[in-house]
Amino acid sequence: MSEDPQHRSSSSARPPPLAAFNWKAVAFGLFTDILSTAVLSVVLFSLLGTRLVAEGTAPRDMERALLSSNAYLLVSMIAGLGCTVLGGYVSAWVAGRLEYYHALLTGIAVLIFGELMMLGSPLDYPLAYRVLGNLLLIPAALYGGHLRKVSRTRESQS
Repeated sequence: MSEDPQHRSSSSARPPPLAAFNWKAVAFGLFTDILSTAVLSVVLFSLLGTRLVAEGTAPRDMERALLSSNAYLLVSMIAGLGCTVLGGYVSAWVAGRLEYYHALLTGIAVLIFGELMMLGSPLDYPLAYRVLGNLLLIPAALYGGHLRKVSRTRESQS
């Protein structure tokens, strides 16, 4: 008996079961995002902090000065989203399958981790930047998964 093509296509459209996810891949993606964000934050803070000190800002006032700078906030948000793209890519690469699902889970993990870190932070980030960053975080992780899927497709065609 042959299988009905409509039945086959509808069953393949179902999301994979939870057991199909590679949690190690998501952990590697999350770790990549956290580590790259930390490194980039130190670099940005050092570069811009040095500039502020040269302009006469007291070292104890640097954090407040940076958080009141729209340029710093925008650059750090874009850099952070780039780190999330990298995390989504790494997650999809480690998984080797279901790239979008692994990237999505990585984005959700990064979002939860980031919000938990913000709860314990004494710094007051402007709400608009937090909301915008959170709205763009999942698409950034998915874009990383997309980049890996495209590169894997190209590798298999070669």
